[in-house]
Amino acid sequence: MKLSLICGLLLATSAAAAMAQTPPTASEAKKDVHSQKQDPLSIQNSAPEDWNMIKGHDKGYVTKQDALPNSWLATNFVNCDADRDGKVTQAEYQKCQKKQQE
Repeated sequence: MKLSLICGLLLATSAAAAMAQTPPTASEAKKDVHSQKQDPLSIQNSAPEDWNMIKGHDKGYVTKQDALPNSWLATNFVNCDADRDGKVTQAEYQKCQKKQQE
């Protein structure tokens, strides 16, 4: 009798705790997305972007500042900048992409 009463109380308590958890509101979800963008360890893209989609590509090169935070290019910028001039040209970018695919 005591065991069933204890089990019943335990079940009721765990059910109440489960019901107390509510899904995030829209503003909480936006905050979570914003914090993920700011987290340097959170990678949004694990694959290289298309060259024509990268901000600044129309100059013929992109700088570290042009690369979106947490993007593939931002993560791999140092490796892609073969001549270490602070700029990644389209040729350097394509070569770097190929290395990643190997």
